[in-house]
Amino acid sequence: MPLPSPVSSAPAYPLPSTSSSPGHPEVECGIGEWDKLLYGNHRFVIEVGTTHTHTEGAEAAGRAHRVVLPWRRQDPEPATVEVIVVSARSGGRVRNLTVEQATRESGTLVFEAIDGAGIYFAYYLPYAMLGKPHYPQAQYLPRRPTADPAWAAAVGGSAWAPERRLPHAEVLRYEAASERDSFAPMNFTASAIELESLHARHPGEAFLVFPEDRLNPVSMRADLPAHWVVNGPSDTFRTAAQPGEDYVVQLGLYAQRDLEGVSVEVASASGGHCINTDGVDRLGRPWRRSLDVPAGTVRALFVVLPIPRHAAGTTHYASITVSATGHPARNVDVELDVLPEEEAHPVVSAGGFGDPRYLRRLAWLDSAVAQDSELVAPFTAVTLDESARTLGILGRTLQLTESGLPAQVTSTFTAAVTSTEGPAVELLSAPIQLDVDGVEWAHSPLEFKREGPARISWRSRWTGRAGQSTAMSLELKGVLDADGTVTYGLRLTPGSTFAADDVGLQLGLHRAAVPFAMGLGVPGGRRPETLDWTWDVATRNQDSLWLGGVNAGLQLALRDGSYERPLNTNFYREKPLVEPASWANRQGNSVRGGVSLRTSGDDVTVRAASGARTMEAGQPLDFDFRLLLTPFKPIEAGKHLGKRYFHEPAEPSDIKAAGATVVNIHHATAPAPYINDPLLSVERLRKYVAACHQNGLKAKIYNTVRELTFHSPELLPLLQLNHEIFGDGPGAGHIWLQEHAGSGYVSAWFAPNVEDIAVVTTGESRWENFYVRSLQELAQGDDGIDGIYLDDIAYDRHAMVRVRKVLERACVARGVAGPEIDLHSANQFTAHDGYASSANLYMEQLPYVDRLWLGEYFDYDNTDPDYWLVELSGIPFGLMGEMLEGGGNPWRGMVFGMTGRAPAVDNRPLWEFWAATGLEGAQMRGFWDPQSPVRTSHPDVLATTWLTERGMVVALASWAGQTEDVTLIFDDDALTAGASGAATTGRRIEAPPIRGYQPAAEYAPGESITIEPQRGLLLWIGY
Repeated sequence: MPLPSPVSSAPAYPLPSTSSSPGHPEVECGIGEWDKLLYGNHRFVIEVGTTHTHTEGAEAAGRAHRVVLPWRRQDPEPATVEVIVVSARSGGRVRNLTVEQATRESGTLVFEAIDGAGIYFAYYLPYAMLGKPHYPQAQYLPRRPTADPAWAAAVGGSAWAPERRLPHAEVLRYEAASERDSFAPMNFTASAIELESLHARHPGEAFLVFPEDRLNPVSMRADLPAHWVVNGPSDTFRTAAQPGEDYVVQLGLYAQRDLEGVSVEVASASGGHCINTDGVDRLGRPWRRSLDVPAGTVRALFVVLPIPRHAAGTTHYASITVSATGHPARNVDVELDVLPEEEAHPVVSAGGFGDPRYLRRLAWLDSAVAQDSELVAPFTAVTLDESARTLGILGRTLQLTESGLPAQVTSTFTAAVTSTEGPAVELLSAPIQLDVDGVEWAHSPLEFKREGPARISWRSRWTGRAGQSTAMSLELKGVLDADGTVTYGLRLTPGSTFAADDVGLQLGLHRAAVPFAMGLGVPGGRRPETLDWTWDVATRNQDSLWLGGVNAGLQLALRDGSYERPLNTNFYREKPLVEPASWANRQGNSVRGGVSLRTSGDDVTVRAASGARTMEAGQPLDFDFRLLLTPFKPIEAGKHLGKRYFHEPAEPSDIKAAGATVVNIHHATAPAPYINDPLLSVERLRKYVAACHQNGLKAKIYNTVRELTFHSPELLPLLQLNHEIFGDGPGAGHIWLQEHAGSGYVSAWFAPNVEDIAVVTTGESRWENFYVRSLQELAQGDDGIDGIYLDDIAYDRHAMVRVRKVLERACVARGVAGPEIDLHSANQFTAHDGYASSANLYMEQLPYVDRLWLGEYFDYDNTDPDYWLVELSGIPFGLMGEMLEGGGNPWRGMVFGMTGRAPAVDNRPLWEFWAATGLEGAQMRGFWDPQSPVRTSHPDVLATTWLTERGMVVALASWAGQTEDVTLIFDDDALTAGASGAATTGRRIEAPPIRGYQPAAEYAPGESITIEPQRGLLLWIGY
């Protein structure tokens, strides 16, 4: 996750700077200023009076005072945590300090008033930030005795002596280091006596309901806030609301018994629902669940009530019923006094979300934006020849067998991957088959359904016979999308108990069509002759294999109905792949399923076998799989070079002057300080985007769903949704998370320059609905963003399609080209990432990406050209990319049209060369193209050619182990067909001076050119 230069930033929506606020039963609450890395986030302000009473028998301890701190803590062992007392007058630390008692309810201190009467501060939760800078692990400081033994003996009591009579200091107030750090009002716990009283007042009730202001999100799950217990539950809630808003009612459910089947019903004239139990799932389907709440725990329930705009000046009524199986329901009557139009917030009345702290954006969890089967550029409508069982998409066709499985996959992409007008390349040497040993299949006719221009589906039913009897049935559901995604659901149901030696999927491919491979432990590059792989989801994020050439290929991914997207980028082991019961076929402590690849003659055979098993009657197994047909779209080399990225939101006029055309606005910068919620600073962001547009630049924003900033007011509510949005995990991490999120989460990125803390999301949930809706908000208007920068992707292809649609439609609405989406990933072929090649891991999203940036930990110097081509360049998938680690290798990079990214790399000399030679309008013919017009005399010195109207540019790069002298070999037919024609024949070859890249040189036709290892040249011919 590369960060630009740190830029400090104030919150876009500053919290109220009041001197005090309610929230503690005994003392006032406020905000103070101090070094919280030294003292922690919390303190009590103490006043020592002017009258001193000497301690009996201890003149030296005459300034000792006792104080009782009503801290009402959540941490389990207060007696083990350090307490620091500091004099307000001198700033000196009080060393003579003893803690007589430390319970969760209160702490009793004896301390020396070193500066006499006045104000002292008692800091009671100091911590240390351990671990890595961007992944901290905070720990409270352990209690350490600092008092002089003689002083401690003089002021202390014992079992043999009564407690010393000491003057009492007065607790004036509780203070937090910031409003966000404050425990008021939701994190001060009720005392044991208060809880006993609550239980006594409500005997026999299975649960209690506490309405709470939405500005005070419930945080604790194992404790009750003190003010709830003191004030008691309520069956009414009344407050003011804005016309046109989605008002969120927050209810705290406290279980006095174990609860099952908790549901929430809402009666309101304008509708409404509880987001914990009802809504719309990420695929646009109705979503409903009931909750189980263990006794003694708290669950926050959030009810969204749409307030009609025409309700201004009236009272809106709603009734919320909370039920649990076997227990009486509880009702909460809600009255919302809707402001008259003249007092209403105009943005909210017009449908905007206003201040995020009011949680109106929670309604976006049900957004159905872009849930359709419409096309996005450059894809074309899926065609169907039903009689031939053949479907067509951009540059590819899929022919089906009578069973509905693929009979043939054909690509017409050219070898240069720049057009779909090339000769047909067939991938399959035999139809794909699902075999069950001992079973012969009969198939019903295929039934096709057009679901929209971007999708056609089909179904069939198979009947399997073993001998003379029907052994099983299979339901096949197939879908082809316009981008080249083929999804199969195969539900196999035995009619009786059946023992099978194997259930397997077999693919036969033409050897010449699949020279490369990636996945199942194979890094991108040359295909191995053999492969034997078995399931190991605990340590390997592997379920797919890509096989192909540059202009034709397919990825096979094995799934079943239990598939869930795992976490990625450092977090795979916190939530790994769910092992598919069908394909893996676990028997005891081992799995029998796996994938084998064999090469023989002209064929490559791949078999996904599940191994021997006994299938029980009526117990279905889902042998699902997905194919991705590559490339997805033609590469556009000129357009790629014309989009010159600048990865830092500097002054737009300076970026323009440098020659860049696209700005990436990273998080932890002034326009977008907080990770993955840029709407928190939307006014500053729009102002910056507008300035970019005024300078002719496109502006893109860092925005993913992999983690979410703690600055999002929705964070705590989302943590209450039963691990739907945030996965379960070890907790800990930054101290704020420990003090406010509690446990059961995975802590993520921390940006110290803006003090931004994040929590890892699950990857596939209704949060995708929120995310897509937020992108719609960010992209709308003339000052809307032009695209997004994805730092890894935590959602699937379905969400990616919605993302592309929202951004594309916004660009169309304002009459500009776009959008621009680029994907960055560190090398995930590592142990903690599960040995997954990034390009293979994210292949399903690549049809909707415009540029790759792969990334940290990739080795650009010690890997071969096949690895570059498959793993790094994106070219076999219809993309081009850039380099990151160490700036990349600029000479090798140019062979693939890749550079490092500015401003970390100064690309201005190359950009000037591109402009001078007209490369943005040229035809690119890479070394991977058999018809490439220029080659070299050495197989490890590769050449890529750009053909222009004036001549041609040739990029040379060496993968040889030593310095080589090479000559250029020209393909006369390719040159004649190129834009430069024969204009280059017999002309001198020139290496123009390019700062930081090469000195000037000239070569006569046929003259040898010296290329050093890992380096190269840019040549122009005919200019």
